[in-house]
Amino acid sequence: MRLGTTLHVGKLTVQVDAFILLCIFLTCGMFISLGFWQLDRAAQKHARAEAWQAAADAAPVAFASLLAVNDDGSSDAVTGLNQALISNNRRVALQGTFHNEISFLVLYQFFRGQPGYELVTPVRPATGGDLVLVSRGWIAPDTAGGRPEVPVVDGEQSVTASLYVPETVVLPGEVSDDSWPVRMPRLNMDQASQLLGEPVFPYVLRLEAGQSGVQDRHWSQPDFSTRSHYAYTAQWFGLAVLVLLASFAYASNVLTLLRER
Repeated sequence: MRLGTTLHVGKLTVQVDAFILLCIFLTCGMFISLGFWQLDRAAQKHARAEAWQAAADAAPVAFASLLAVNDDGSSDAVTGLNQALISNNRRVALQGTFHNEISFLVLYQFFRGQPGYELVTPVRPATGGDLVLVSRGWIAPDTAGGRPEVPVVDGEQSVTASLYVPETVVLPGEVSDDSWPVRMPRLNMDQASQLLGEPVFPYVLRLEAGQSGVQDRHWSQPDFSTRSHYAYTAQWFGLAVLVLLASFAYASNVLTLLRER
Protein backbone atom coordinates (compact mmCIF):
# COMPACT_ATOMS: atom_id res chain seq x y z
CA MET A 1 0.00 0.00 0.00
CA ARG A 2 1.45 3.33 -1.11
CA LEU A 3 1.36 6.44 1.02
CA GLY A 4 0.04 9.54 -0.69
CA THR A 5 -1.85 12.74 -0.27
CA THR A 6 -3.23 15.64 -2.25
CA LEU A 7 -2.05 19.19 -1.68
CA HIS A 8 -4.22 22.22 -2.52
CA VAL A 9 -2.86 25.69 -3.08
CA GLY A 10 -5.73 27.78 -4.40
CA LYS A 11 -6.79 26.19 -7.70
CA LEU A 12 -3.55 24.24 -7.89
CA THR A 13 -3.67 20.60 -6.79
CA VAL A 14 -0.67 18.28 -6.49
CA GLN A 15 -0.86 14.51 -6.08
CA VAL A 16 1.97 13.38 -3.80
CA ASP A 17 2.94 9.71 -3.82
CA ALA A 18 5.69 8.75 -1.38
CA PHE A 19 7.21 6.06 -3.64
CA ILE A 20 7.22 8.30 -6.73
CA LEU A 21 8.61 11.17 -4.67
CA LEU A 22 11.46 8.94 -3.48
CA CYS A 23 12.23 7.94 -7.08
CA ILE A 24 12.29 11.61 -8.11
CA PHE A 25 14.69 12.53 -5.30
CA LEU A 26 16.98 9.59 -6.10
CA THR A 27 17.03 10.42 -9.82
CA CYS A 28 17.69 14.10 -9.25
CA GLY A 29 20.31 13.28 -6.64
CA MET A 30 22.10 11.05 -9.15
CA PHE A 31 22.07 13.75 -11.84
CA ILE A 32 23.26 16.42 -9.40
CA SER A 33 26.07 14.19 -8.09
CA LEU A 34 27.19 13.56 -11.67
CA GLY A 35 27.22 17.30 -12.27
CA PHE A 36 29.41 17.92 -9.23
CA TRP A 37 31.66 15.04 -10.32
CA GLN A 38 32.24 16.80 -13.64
CA LEU A 39 32.99 20.04 -11.79
CA ASP A 40 35.54 18.16 -9.69
CA ARG A 41 37.17 16.72 -12.80
CA ALA A 42 37.39 20.20 -14.30
CA ALA A 43 39.05 21.49 -11.11
CA GLN A 44 41.55 18.61 -11.19
CA LYS A 45 42.41 19.30 -14.83
CA HIS A 46 42.80 23.01 -14.08
CA ALA A 47 45.18 22.16 -11.23
CA ARG A 48 47.19 19.88 -13.51
CA ALA A 49 47.44 22.65 -16.11
CA GLU A 50 48.72 25.08 -13.48
CA ALA A 51 51.26 22.52 -12.24
CA TRP A 52 52.41 21.85 -15.80
CA GLN A 53 52.91 25.54 -16.52
CA ALA A 54 54.61 26.17 -13.18
CA ALA A 55 57.06 23.36 -13.91
CA ALA A 56 57.75 24.77 -17.38
CA ASP A 57 58.43 28.25 -15.97
CA ALA A 58 60.65 27.09 -13.11
CA ALA A 59 64.43 27.02 -13.25
CA PRO A 60 65.87 23.55 -13.96
CA VAL A 61 66.86 21.44 -10.96
CA ALA A 62 70.03 19.38 -10.91
CA PHE A 63 69.45 15.75 -11.81
CA ALA A 64 71.16 14.64 -8.59
CA SER A 65 68.46 16.43 -6.57
CA LEU A 66 65.88 14.00 -7.97
CA LEU A 67 67.66 11.22 -6.12
CA ALA A 68 68.30 12.87 -2.74
CA VAL A 69 65.39 13.38 -0.37
CA ASN A 70 66.75 13.58 3.20
CA ASP A 71 68.98 16.19 4.78
CA ASP A 72 71.83 13.71 4.84
CA GLY A 73 71.46 13.10 1.11
CA SER A 74 69.97 9.63 1.43
CA SER A 75 67.22 8.46 -0.91
CA ASP A 76 63.67 7.35 -0.33
CA ALA A 77 63.78 3.78 0.97
CA VAL A 78 61.16 2.53 -1.50
CA THR A 79 61.71 4.43 -4.75
CA GLY A 80 65.14 5.96 -4.25
CA LEU A 81 63.71 9.26 -5.53
CA ASN A 82 62.87 12.65 -4.15
CA GLN A 83 59.12 12.40 -4.70
CA ALA A 84 58.65 16.11 -3.99
CA LEU A 85 60.49 16.89 -7.24
CA ILE A 86 59.02 14.12 -9.40
CA SER A 87 56.39 15.88 -11.47
CA ASN A 88 55.47 16.00 -15.12
CA ASN A 89 57.32 18.64 -17.16
CA ARG A 90 59.84 19.32 -14.36
CA ARG A 91 62.89 20.94 -15.95
CA VAL A 92 66.10 19.06 -15.17
CA ALA A 93 69.76 19.91 -15.76
CA LEU A 94 71.75 16.77 -16.58
CA GLN A 95 75.46 16.43 -17.19
CA GLY A 96 76.71 13.16 -18.64
CA THR A 97 77.84 11.12 -21.61
CA PHE A 98 75.55 9.87 -24.38
CA HIS A 99 75.82 6.16 -25.21
CA ASN A 100 74.80 6.56 -28.85
CA GLU A 101 75.54 2.93 -29.73
CA ILE A 102 72.75 1.54 -27.50
CA SER A 103 69.87 3.82 -28.46
CA PHE A 104 66.19 2.86 -28.70
CA LEU A 105 63.80 3.64 -31.54
CA VAL A 106 60.17 3.86 -30.37
CA LEU A 107 57.80 2.94 -33.20
CA TYR A 108 54.64 4.59 -34.51
CA GLN A 109 55.70 8.19 -33.91
CA PHE A 110 54.44 10.89 -36.26
CA PHE A 111 55.71 14.37 -36.98
CA ARG A 112 53.96 16.65 -39.46
CA GLY A 113 52.08 13.67 -40.84
CA GLN A 114 55.21 11.61 -41.49
CA PRO A 115 55.82 8.29 -39.68
CA GLY A 116 59.11 7.79 -37.90
CA TYR A 117 60.69 6.96 -34.56
CA GLU A 118 61.23 8.56 -31.18
CA LEU A 119 64.98 8.41 -30.58
CA VAL A 120 65.88 7.56 -26.97
CA THR A 121 69.56 7.44 -25.98
CA PRO A 122 70.93 6.33 -22.58
CA VAL A 123 73.08 8.90 -20.79
CA ARG A 124 75.51 8.09 -17.99
CA PRO A 125 75.38 10.93 -15.44
CA ALA A 126 78.73 12.55 -14.68
CA THR A 127 78.10 11.81 -11.01
CA GLY A 128 77.71 8.09 -11.79
CA GLY A 129 74.77 5.86 -11.00
CA ASP A 130 72.05 4.38 -13.21
CA LEU A 131 71.68 5.18 -16.88
CA VAL A 132 69.15 7.89 -17.74
CA LEU A 133 67.01 7.43 -20.85
CA VAL A 134 66.94 10.73 -22.73
CA SER A 135 64.38 11.20 -25.47
CA ARG A 136 65.93 13.26 -28.23
CA GLY A 137 62.74 13.62 -30.29
CA TRP A 138 61.48 12.43 -33.65
CA ILE A 139 63.76 10.96 -36.29
CA ALA A 140 62.84 9.81 -39.81
CA PRO A 141 63.50 6.28 -41.10
CA ASP A 142 66.33 5.73 -43.55
CA THR A 143 65.67 5.97 -47.28
CA ALA A 144 64.58 2.30 -47.38
CA GLY A 145 62.14 2.80 -44.49
CA GLY A 146 64.30 0.94 -41.98
CA ARG A 147 66.30 1.91 -38.92
CA PRO A 148 68.01 5.30 -39.29
CA GLU A 149 71.60 6.11 -38.44
CA VAL A 150 71.67 7.49 -34.90
CA PRO A 151 73.24 11.00 -34.80
CA VAL A 152 76.27 10.80 -32.53
CA VAL A 153 76.73 13.15 -29.56
CA ASP A 154 80.38 13.02 -28.51
CA GLY A 155 81.92 13.79 -25.15
CA GLU A 156 80.40 14.85 -21.87
CA GLN A 157 77.43 17.15 -22.34
CA SER A 158 75.36 19.45 -20.14
CA VAL A 159 71.74 19.45 -21.28
CA THR A 160 68.38 20.67 -20.05
CA ALA A 161 65.39 18.38 -20.39
CA SER A 162 61.88 17.96 -19.01
CA LEU A 163 60.77 15.03 -16.90
CA TYR A 164 58.07 12.88 -18.48
CA VAL A 165 55.82 11.02 -16.04
CA PRO A 166 53.26 8.90 -17.96
CA GLU A 167 49.69 9.02 -16.66
CA THR A 168 49.07 5.36 -17.43
CA VAL A 169 51.15 2.20 -17.18
CA VAL A 170 53.26 1.60 -20.29
CA LEU A 171 53.14 -2.10 -21.05
CA PRO A 172 56.11 -3.91 -22.61
CA GLY A 173 55.95 -4.80 -26.29
CA GLU A 174 57.51 -7.35 -28.59
CA VAL A 175 61.12 -6.67 -29.61
CA SER A 176 62.56 -8.59 -32.55
CA ASP A 177 65.79 -6.68 -33.19
CA ASP A 178 69.00 -8.42 -32.19
CA SER A 179 71.26 -5.43 -32.79
CA TRP A 180 71.30 -1.77 -31.85
CA PRO A 181 69.48 0.55 -32.21
CA VAL A 182 66.60 -1.56 -30.90
CA ARG A 183 63.08 -0.83 -32.11
CA MET A 184 60.31 -0.98 -29.50
CA PRO A 185 56.54 -0.48 -29.93
CA ARG A 186 56.45 1.26 -26.54
CA LEU A 187 59.12 2.43 -24.13
CA ASN A 188 58.67 0.24 -21.08
CA MET A 189 61.40 1.11 -18.58
CA ASP A 190 61.75 -2.40 -17.11
CA GLN A 191 62.06 -3.88 -20.59
CA ALA A 192 64.63 -1.25 -21.55
CA SER A 193 66.58 -2.06 -18.40
CA GLN A 194 66.60 -5.76 -19.29
CA LEU A 195 67.84 -5.04 -22.81
CA LEU A 196 70.59 -2.78 -21.49
CA GLY A 197 71.54 -5.26 -18.80
CA GLU A 198 71.55 -2.71 -15.97
CA PRO A 199 69.14 -0.48 -14.01
CA VAL A 200 67.82 2.76 -15.48
CA PHE A 201 66.29 5.88 -13.97
CA PRO A 202 62.52 5.15 -13.93
CA TYR A 203 61.45 8.20 -15.96
CA VAL A 204 62.39 9.57 -19.37
CA LEU A 205 63.91 13.01 -19.83
CA ARG A 206 62.83 14.90 -22.97
CA LEU A 207 65.42 17.27 -24.38
CA GLU A 208 64.54 20.93 -24.67
CA ALA A 209 65.08 22.85 -27.91
CA GLY A 210 68.64 23.83 -28.70
CA GLN A 211 70.22 21.05 -26.62
CA SER A 212 72.98 18.75 -27.84
CA GLY A 213 71.58 15.78 -29.76
CA VAL A 214 68.00 17.04 -29.92
CA GLN A 215 65.96 16.10 -33.00
CA ASP A 216 62.46 17.30 -33.94
CA ARG A 217 60.49 17.84 -30.74
CA HIS A 218 57.25 16.05 -31.68
CA TRP A 219 55.67 15.73 -28.24
CA SER A 220 52.30 17.38 -27.80
CA GLN A 221 51.13 19.13 -24.66
CA PRO A 222 48.47 17.24 -22.69
CA ASP A 223 44.87 18.30 -23.22
CA PHE A 224 43.91 20.47 -20.27
CA SER A 225 40.65 21.75 -21.75
CA THR A 226 37.77 21.86 -19.26
CA ARG A 227 35.08 22.84 -21.79
CA SER A 228 33.61 19.34 -22.08
CA HIS A 229 33.42 18.96 -18.29
CA TYR A 230 31.44 22.18 -17.94
CA ALA A 231 29.18 21.11 -20.81
CA TYR A 232 28.46 17.80 -19.08
CA THR A 233 27.87 19.66 -15.81
CA ALA A 234 25.20 21.79 -17.48
CA GLN A 235 23.69 18.66 -19.00
CA TRP A 236 23.40 16.78 -15.69
CA PHE A 237 22.05 19.78 -13.77
CA GLY A 238 19.64 20.45 -16.65
CA LEU A 239 18.35 16.88 -16.51
CA ALA A 240 17.76 17.23 -12.77
CA VAL A 241 15.70 20.38 -13.34
CA LEU A 242 13.84 18.69 -16.22
CA VAL A 243 12.90 15.72 -14.01
CA LEU A 244 11.57 18.08 -11.33
CA LEU A 245 9.53 20.13 -13.80
CA ALA A 246 8.17 17.06 -15.62
CA SER A 247 7.25 15.38 -12.35
CA PHE A 248 5.49 18.50 -11.09
CA ALA A 249 3.57 18.85 -14.35
CA TYR A 250 2.54 15.17 -14.26
CA ALA A 251 1.44 15.20 -10.60
CA SER A 252 -0.45 18.50 -10.69
CA ASN A 253 -3.07 20.33 -12.70
CA VAL A 254 -0.71 23.17 -13.57
CA LEU A 255 -0.92 22.55 -17.33
CA THR A 256 -4.73 22.63 -17.17
CA LEU A 257 -4.63 25.93 -15.29
CA LEU A 258 -2.22 27.41 -17.84
CA ARG A 259 -4.45 26.39 -20.74
CA GLU A 260 -7.50 27.98 -19.05
CA ARG A 261 -5.78 31.37 -18.72
